[in-house]
Amino acid sequence: MDVFGYVPRLPAPGQTLRGTRLAYAPGGKGANQAVAAARAGATVRFTSACGDDDFGHELMSALEQDGIDTGNVSRVAGATGVALILVDDDGENQIVVIPGANDAVGAPEPDEEVGVWLVQGEVPLAAVEGTLAAARATGAAAVVNPSPAGRIPPEVVARFDVAIVNETELDALGDGRPSRVVLTLGARGARILPDGPELPAIPAQVVDTTGAGDALAGVTAAALAEGRPLEEAVGWGIAAASLAVERHGCQPAIPRREEVEMRMRTNGAA
Repeated sequence: MDVFGYVPRLPAPGQTLRGTRLAYAPGGKGANQAVAAARAGATVRFTSACGDDDFGHELMSALEQDGIDTGNVSRVAGATGVALILVDDDGENQIVVIPGANDAVGAPEPDEEVGVWLVQGEVPLAAVEGTLAAARATGAAAVVNPSPAGRIPPEVVARFDVAIVNETELDALGDGRPSRVVLTLGARGARILPDGPELPAIPAQVVDTTGAGDALAGVTAAALAEGRPLEEAVGWGIAAASLAVERHGCQPAIPRREEVEMRMRTNGAA
């Protein structure tokens, strides 16, 4: 569960500020990416864990409303994971994640019907490695978003087909990279490494950047599952991120496919 506090500016260490608004919204990096893929038109099966508490019940309901298969979501005793998020008037944020049930996420089973697996770093390393193993067992594509930076060892990231990273996460990898890397650059768009093109951002009126990277990752994975080449898939992800930053929150801000298509047409990207 994301707990948002909106403030005029982000506080310095030890400083107390008056905020303007408090909000709760379904979140979690993996769940955000699953929702983004589902709203982009993909059939999504989500492997995760949540607590047997009020937050857990609310999050499960939200996933099911987006048509996500939650059969592999474990309900565990204890608390659901929580993110404490401060957002300032320029849309920048500070985030603290308290993992809770995230630490109980296990590895998924191989699935012949899955074309693209997407995993991120807010779950145990065994779940990350298990996702890669599930992909390799059936020849599916394996995509990793090694975020937060430093959570997944570079030598593990390097075994995936594609990594989606920001500049901090790229630095944390050093030379431990897969053959294809999508480097997100915020307002400057994205670049495909090592020698791919730089894709420009789509202009947006930014109110909250929280979750924009998750929107890009989830929609990129959905487009890959449709058989689109990586450059085109990232273009879809950029369009989704440009819409997400214009809205507050993470999952509430994630656009639907028709919105992404309209944004791309409006900006000459499709």
